[in-house]
Amino acid sequence: MGELRLYAIGIDEVRDVFCASPELAAEFRRIVTAAHPPQTTPKAPGMLGKLGPLFRRPAEAPIVRPDTPVEADVADLLAGRYIRPERQPAAWKLLESYLSGMAWSRHGIELDVNRFNDLDFDLARAGLHPQFGLGALVNNELGLPLQTYRGLSTGYTKHEQALQAASAWRNALPQLSAENRAIAEPYAAWLAQFHHYGHAAPQRGRPVPDLVVIYRA
Repeated sequence: MGELRLYAIGIDEVRDVFCASPELAAEFRRIVTAAHPPQTTPKAPGMLGKLGPLFRRPAEAPIVRPDTPVEADVADLLAGRYIRPERQPAAWKLLESYLSGMAWSRHGIELDVNRFNDLDFDLARAGLHPQFGLGALVNNELGLPLQTYRGLSTGYTKHEQALQAASAWRNALPQLSAENRAIAEPYAAWLAQFHHYGHAAPQRGRPVPDLVVIYRA
């Protein structure tokens, strides 16, 4: 099952990660360390440990999966360095942990590709302008030096458009199928909160939040 993950956070707050000040770097490390504590317990070598010197690895060395973040991934992100394709899943995990920690709020929708397309079609039939549809959400690149990979799509919507989308989705609700309305109604309610975040942001010294989207098909 795919998932659409939505975050209320300023796009510049996301982009600043890739050329982070010392203060931002420290905050990023605090957040991602809490989400991904270092692995301190080594895993058993298993069958590979019995195959001879060619495959033997130090018993104390933990197995690092491609989607498991390590310190080198953190350092590369904060410096805006190129992330190798095999490390991109781990890097995106780190960035999503930061989004979760810094966003004003977040919202998730479980959607496989078929349900995604069906909901988008139903919204269009209800008169929703294409700029507010699901397809538009994941077709406006974040402008990051971190590339996506197969099965991962991203995008963002500026604050003012997110406010307009809240009203547009609310108006479309009565014309949606029951199944699609069950998905759309909580999302419309979540979008409505951007109005409050926009008023609170200047008081906290933060930019007004944009809508940042990550979709895993």
